[in-house]
Amino acid sequence: MNRGIDILKDDVMRVMVKLSLPLMGTAFIQMAYSMVDLIWLGKLSTEAVAAVGCVGFFVWISQALTLIAKTGLSVGMSQAYGKKDRKSLISIMRSGFQVNFVIFVMATLICIFFKRELLGIYKLEQDVEALAMKYFEIVIAGFAFTFLTAFFSAVYYAEGNSKTPFKISTISLVTNIVLDPLLIFGVGIFPKLGVAGAAIATVLAQGMQVFIYLFLGKKHGEIFMTVNFLEKFDFKFCLDILELGVPTAITSIVHALVGIKLNSYIALFGTASISAYTIGAQIESISWMTAEGFATAFSTIFGQNYGAENFERLKEARQKGMKILTYIGAFAAMLLFFFGRNIFRAFIPVDAEVIAIGAGYLKINAISELFMCYEIGTTGMMNGLGLTKYPAVNSVILNIMRIPVALLLMPLLGVSGIWMAMSLSSCTKGVTVNLIYGYLRDKTAGFRVDMEKYVSRVKSVV
Repeated sequence: MNRGIDILKDDVMRVMVKLSLPLMGTAFIQMAYSMVDLIWLGKLSTEAVAAVGCVGFFVWISQALTLIAKTGLSVGMSQAYGKKDRKSLISIMRSGFQVNFVIFVMATLICIFFKRELLGIYKLEQDVEALAMKYFEIVIAGFAFTFLTAFFSAVYYAEGNSKTPFKISTISLVTNIVLDPLLIFGVGIFPKLGVAGAAIATVLAQGMQVFIYLFLGKKHGEIFMTVNFLEKFDFKFCLDILELGVPTAITSIVHALVGIKLNSYIALFGTASISAYTIGAQIESISWMTAEGFATAFSTIFGQNYGAENFERLKEARQKGMKILTYIGAFAAMLLFFFGRNIFRAFIPVDAEVIAIGAGYLKINAISELFMCYEIGTTGMMNGLGLTKYPAVNSVILNIMRIPVALLLMPLLGVSGIWMAMSLSSCTKGVTVNLIYGYLRDKTAGFRVDMEKYVSRVKSVV
């Protein structure tokens, strides 16, 4: 276990901050992967930005699929750490790897054989589609690194070690930053590869992450290096991983699919609107990536303390966690509302149309930043308790509602109607998930009794 922090005994705020800061850093690094590509590609052409933006939704779906094993591992292992149950810990880890591998193979084969049909959803201009196809083919080759990184990071997060994944992600980002301009524009001995160069840089950086995880695992004798992942297939534990992880993955997949549909609506307003949304979504992720970092910390804190039956500590963690989320959401809202246009200029400094559309996107979505942080943070808390299906249902329903609301508002507000649909959905999700949390807390006497009626786990495993 991570020697620098005792999740079960140390001061709750200290634990929360110490665990969350590296997670926040990791989240920003993940965001920076895409932002670095977009900054360089924005200097290449608007078409290049649009192409990468479209492929980004399929990358999002692949990352969502990694959440099945990642969530199952994080929840199952953190609760096993709290109970000090090493036997279950090993079984959950092995099953999580096996589930992750099967999903990786299926996702890769689907993308390889149906890549043209997938990109055809957008009905892109011919030159943009050609760029998108080139980028997509290389990204698919890197899926193995995407799934392995998710597995390794989940193992570290479950034990309360967030520093190691942060350091590894930092090294990977630096690699990506160095390789991007060299491979996109062709510097010195490097060929000019354009969007293909951006994809290659990202895949190589992800591959470095996996190599470092394996190197450190062998050097320090990490638990994942002692497990024979091919030893046996335990249906009970694999089903447990699916019970815990599928709701979270479905949430992210539906969000991505809705995003694809909305992106097709955005495309009706031209390439400038697609580029504005692609960049605007990355800028807006300042708040939700920060909240995601805390949500992962909350999941570990709630999981270990629930496993150890520290129920009063759960109450304290909830109160202090909500204060932190309030600060994050309020700061992001003010930043995007008042300074969105200036931030946008850093990405597309010469395209006035994209800047104007993007500034409008940020201003409208600033309204929902606080509620979005509440939703993400509370979801992390509930996931740690094994209550993964409830925030998932809330998110899926309200994300799908973005489509009819956008169709209703577009004739009146143009592309801003789509931004408004997104913002209204985020506000509603934030309110609803907190009502659900309060209801389940009261029905279970602070999560002390009758939890078997609500948790997303196989009963024989708990």
